[in-house]
Amino acid sequence: MKHKYKDDNFLARWVANDLSPEELKQFQSSEDYQKFKAINDASQNLKAPNYDQSEVFKTINEKTSNNSNNTKVINLLPSWIYGAVASIAIIFSLFYFNNNNTANFSTSYGEQLTVTLPDNSLVHLSPNSVLEYDKKDWKESRNLDLTGEAYFEVEKGQTFTVNTTEGNVTVLGTKFTVNASNNFFEVHCFEGKVKTFSTKNNHETILTQGKAFRAYNNNNENWDFTEQNPTWLNGESSFNNAPLNQVILALQKQYDLKFDTSKIDTKKRFTGTFTHKNVNIALKTVFAPMKISYTLAKNSSVILTYN
Repeated sequence: MKHKYKDDNFLARWVANDLSPEELKQFQSSEDYQKFKAINDASQNLKAPNYDQSEVFKTINEKTSNNSNNTKVINLLPSWIYGAVASIAIIFSLFYFNNNNTANFSTSYGEQLTVTLPDNSLVHLSPNSVLEYDKKDWKESRNLDLTGEAYFEVEKGQTFTVNTTEGNVTVLGTKFTVNASNNFFEVHCFEGKVKTFSTKNNHETILTQGKAFRAYNNNNENWDFTEQNPTWLNGESSFNNAPLNQVILALQKQYDLKFDTSKIDTKKRFTGTFTHKNVNIALKTVFAPMKISYTLAKNSSVILTYN
C-alpha cells in the first residue's frame, strides 16, 4: 500500500525528525518506509572534508581581480560537493536497481491483501504484515520473508519456504498459516504437510492437516483444530489458549489501538474469538470473560484494569 504524503515537505520533515508520532507510525507501516530509510542511512555515511568558507571566498576574489579583462566561469562550489552528489546518485541507482528485483507487499491497520505469486500460489496477508521475495531467484528457490501473519495456498512444485525472525516453514504444496512476532511463532496446517523450525529453541516438527504448533517463551505447544481456513479471512480472529499479549496485538493491528497493559497480566491465556466489524464488541468479547475492564479514549488508547 503506497503512502499518501500530506505535504511536499513530508520527507524533509521525516529526515529532520519533525513528524508527529501519528505521521511517523503511519509512514513506518508503509511499503515506502524501508526504501527511504535505506537511502537515508546510506547518506549518513557521506562525509565532507574540512571547508574554510572565508579562504575560498578570498581565493575567488583574487581570481576575479587578476582576470578582470577575461571572461571566465569560476567554480563557486568546492570539488567535494560534486563527489558527494555523485555518491548519492550512485546510492540511489544501486538501491533502485536492487529494489527492482524485490517484490514487496504490506498491509496497514485493519487491512487484508491477497497476493498472487509467480507460480500462482496465493498469500493472504493479515493486517500490519509485510511479505517480500526475490523475483530474480523465484524459479530456482521459492523463498519468501514474512513479518506478521499470512495464510498460504501453495501450488505443488519444488520446495517453498517462508522465513521469519522467529522460525521458518518449508512445504511442497499445501495450505497453512504463519504468525510471527517478537518471541512468538505459530503455524496452522490446513492441508498437506509442513515442516516448521523454530530458530529460538532449534525445534523442528512436522505438521499435517488439522495440526498446529506454537513456540512461545522457549516452550513448544501442539494442538488440533477443525477449521477449514483461517477465521480472520472472514472477519473474525480466533485463538486457542493463546497468550493474552498476542490477542492484544491482534486487536491493535485490526483496529489501530494503543493499549496500556501495565495493570494486567498479559501472560494469561485466552480461548475465543473477536469480530473485525465493531471495536467495542471485540473488546468486550476478549476482556469480559477475563474480568478485565477497559476504557476506550478518543485517541484510540485503551486502558486495561482488573474488575
